[in-house]
Amino acid sequence: MKPIRTKKIAGWLAVLLLVLPAAVGCQKAARQPTGSGETSPSAKQSAARVSEPAVAAAAKSATSEAPTAADKPAVVDAGPSRVPSDASEKSETPLTNPSPQATGQTTENASPKQATPSKPEATASEVEDEEEMEAKPRDLGPPLVDDPKSLVQLDPTMPGWIDRAHRQVVMVGEVCQRTAPLEMFACLRNTKEHEAVVSVPTKAANIHAALLAVGAEAGHPVQFLPKYVPVAGTEIEITVRWKDPQGKVQTARAQDWVRDYDTKKPMEHPWVFGGSGFWTDERTGERHYQAQSGDFICVANFPSAMLDLPIPSTDKDGSLLYEAFTERIPPLGTPVTLILTPKLDKKPKAEGKDADGTKK
Repeated sequence: MKPIRTKKIAGWLAVLLLVLPAAVGCQKAARQPTGSGETSPSAKQSAARVSEPAVAAAAKSATSEAPTAADKPAVVDAGPSRVPSDASEKSETPLTNPSPQATGQTTENASPKQATPSKPEATASEVEDEEEMEAKPRDLGPPLVDDPKSLVQLDPTMPGWIDRAHRQVVMVGEVCQRTAPLEMFACLRNTKEHEAVVSVPTKAANIHAALLAVGAEAGHPVQFLPKYVPVAGTEIEITVRWKDPQGKVQTARAQDWVRDYDTKKPMEHPWVFGGSGFWTDERTGERHYQAQSGDFICVANFPSAMLDLPIPSTDKDGSLLYEAFTERIPPLGTPVTLILTPKLDKKPKAEGKDADGTKK
């Protein structure tokens, strides 16, 4: 009896050793759902044949690092037997906010708000700055006068002075023409440089007031209707000073830079302080000095001229009386000091004829 029971126990142990591994494999397979939620029979049959190396390989694949946003993730159809896991879900979830390092972008381009637009060739503010620079007069240097300490500047932004001690008005301009037919000797800057010898960055009204302050009297500008009446007022002598290439100061009469078309000689006539005039803007009521349009120191007659010639001198093209005396004028851009001196003992009287032919 005793040997028989031992033999039976040994047989039961052998059966258990054969059946137990299969049962364990079936339980593992039973815990693995299919796409329909049921336990796969084939999984039960093959569970006992799954080796540890295969399980390790599958686990390693499932827990592999998710692809970065720099590489576009491939769409893989897992089919109905897709195994849900945290690692696999993360790998298929798109990155909504990829980091700049992951996408390969620089920090300033990672967000549209941080993107820096490319700089245009010239911004509006830069254009405005350039135009402002062009509008500002360049430094023409100090006035070339004998006694600079006696000068009082009329406007701190413009090269114009009054010299009460010597009864003079001083300006600094630059040569703007040397070969042109002339309607004026000097114009205001950015007005009529194409038909003047000198351009001056000043205001005509300031110079008008300064002439009055040193004793000059404004008469009246030229009149054409009903008859010609020349300009009247104090005669103004104009002296020009500049530096030659060697730096030596040169002096001349302004008339020496103006040549008569017919005689080919320097102009002989003086300038007279007609004083231009004013016009009123009907919309604003503001008064404007007419010479500010550019008719500053003229050699052709203009009713708006501040200084004019006391003779008939047309402004018609092809009939102008004067031209630039090229050989006597320094190079373009040369700074020039203009010294205006009223001849207080000489006041040309305007002469004209009335409609009946009698003298006025």
